[in-house]
Amino acid sequence: MFSFSNAKGSIWLGRLIRAGCAVGCIATSMGGAQAAYPERPVTIVVPFAAGGASDIVARVVAQQLNDEYHQAFIVENKPGGSTQIATRFVINAPADGHTLLLATTSVINNAYLYKNLNYDAARSLRPVIGLVDVPAFLIVGPTMPARTVPEFLSTAHQRSDSNKLSFGSAGTASTLHLAGEWLNQVEHLKGVHIPYKGSGPEVVALASGEVDYSFENLAPALPQITNGRIRVLGIAGPKRFPTLPEVPPLKDFGLPDTDMASWFVLLAPAATPDGVVKQLNTSINRILAKPEIQKRLLDLGLVPTGGTPQELADRMKADSEKWIAIIKAGNITVDQ
Repeated sequence: MFSFSNAKGSIWLGRLIRAGCAVGCIATSMGGAQAAYPERPVTIVVPFAAGGASDIVARVVAQQLNDEYHQAFIVENKPGGSTQIATRFVINAPADGHTLLLATTSVINNAYLYKNLNYDAARSLRPVIGLVDVPAFLIVGPTMPARTVPEFLSTAHQRSDSNKLSFGSAGTASTLHLAGEWLNQVEHLKGVHIPYKGSGPEVVALASGEVDYSFENLAPALPQITNGRIRVLGIAGPKRFPTLPEVPPLKDFGLPDTDMASWFVLLAPAATPDGVVKQLNTSINRILAKPEIQKRLLDLGLVPTGGTPQELADRMKADSEKWIAIIKAGNITVDQ
């Protein structure tokens, strides 16, 4: 399991570190009386509809695990409820490693955004492995003439002063919305947030001039970038993206050195045996290290991560603190 502060802003508890160490320091093995894993088909539950980036990542990993274990790894899409439907389903599943959750950043942010969640993901799930990071890029449309980050900041401040600055996102409280709020906060801008129902509609709106700029993931924006209707100015992360080496990090222009990337990770019910978690972690690390898998993911605008369960627990803790600070400062809420 992992731990994060609740919607009222209480401090992170120590459960996350202890839970991560339980996996990183295990002394048990898959031997003895425990049956070989997997005993039957394994379901990876994705909280979004088929065809999106999270679904693609789940299917890439599932196919590789199927080939390794000669057992079916099935992707099941359970969209809705801001990922709550899928999360609740996995929490209530048997804790034997045969039902897993491909979780996004929503798994930590929902605790801050919804007052009446009927589950406690922090206590009920445990980290298995990080799968990919999804970097956020600063992108401008035809209403913003800037071609560099300094030009953008200059124009943004001018428009902000006259209340004529707007940014789009893939939806209220999405990490892309929070990235825009972060820029408002660190640059003291008054950019008005315009939410859309996903990155697809948002990118179209940006290209048509409905909003001035956005933080967006690469894959949905790439067609409009390629045809020149929108321009990518910078990446809100610590380093350049491998397939866009000409795009600089925002920190190069005096903005804080932070990372607005979201992520896809694999979680399991909290009581899942340590040995099962270790086995899955080892197998998926091996999969993510394959050159052909890395290339496929990078081409989708995704950065393979991997690592230990403890490293994932630490990442989730740090990111929770980062996002809640932005949510609080921006007074961001979601009606439930």
